[in-house]
Amino acid sequence: MSSKRHKRKVGYTIMIVSDSAHTNQKKFHINTGILSIVAFVLLVAAVCYAEYTTILMHGATERSEAYAGQITELQTENEQLKTEKEDLEKQVANLNQALSQREVQEKTQDEADQESVEEENMPRGFPVSGAAQIKEASGEDDTGMQPKQEWKEVVFIAAAQTNAVATGTGTVVGVAQAGEEPAGISIDHGNGYISNYRNMGTPKVESGASVEQGTVLFEIEENNMEIGYSITKDGEFLEPMEIIEIKG
Repeated sequence: MSSKRHKRKVGYTIMIVSDSAHTNQKKFHINTGILSIVAFVLLVAAVCYAEYTTILMHGATERSEAYAGQITELQTENEQLKTEKEDLEKQVANLNQALSQREVQEKTQDEADQESVEEENMPRGFPVSGAAQIKEASGEDDTGMQPKQEWKEVVFIAAAQTNAVATGTGTVVGVAQAGEEPAGISIDHGNGYISNYRNMGTPKVESGASVEQGTVLFEIEENNMEIGYSITKDGEFLEPMEIIEIKG
């Protein structure tokens, strides 16, 4: 049998030599097997580190791209929200304008309605059912009815066989019978208007009665042909002839 040859293991010796003469030389013997293992471990570590670094960089790149995509989406969403906000602001402005116009229209309509009601309630009729003339200022010897200047009263002289009538729709709020002073009737027409009538005849209505324009208040005869007429609005006397509508 041939003898087996054994390969001789190769070793390496590292010598450390000092410049000082008194210092001993140091030798380190390194076995090739250990050196190979250490080299292999270092190589594996280097490969692992390189792979780990690659993974980290790849993950960082993916995260960066994801963040960039999210930022782009947020910017787009922000622009959409800005556009929606501008649209909503325009809608709010339009609604406010429409509301303001509606308020103005309603206010105008309310004023028109109020004026309409005031016009309807204003006693515009003539206080005599037939022909009549305004009594002119007379002397001291006139014993007939004298107009009350503080009432802005107008005295009409009516023809016989006519009547003193209500000048508008309303409610009788006062009746006074004739005595030394003429009889008196007051009618509330609403909205602050009150018409007042004076005559020496007998009142034909009672307090609290509802009347229409043209309702007979006094029957005119030869002894009571003069009719005093005045109007107040919220307690202030008005000029009757500026309100009366004379037709015909």
